[in-house]
Amino acid sequence: MTMHVWVIAATLWVSLGVPAQAQPRVEYLTEDPPKGSLPHRKVVYVDDRSCPKGEVKEVTGGSERQSIPRKVRCVKRPG
Repeated sequence: MTMHVWVIAATLWVSLGVPAQAQPRVEYLTEDPPKGSLPHRKVVYVDDRSCPKGEVKEVTGGSERQSIPRKVRCVKRPG
């Protein structure tokens, strides 16, 4: 095979592997994590039916040491 064919084959092989690296699947909790158990800035999604239809609760961890409260808001269901 010529070098040109090898380059095309290698390019195709690499490009076929890229779609396999899709975004990780989003997991949903059924209730809020206990106070102090969610690390600072970590985001989890809670499907406890407290948000409008098509939305879930997004909980972002705070920091008790830095007096940063956790954030809770309703967002469109990711994924």
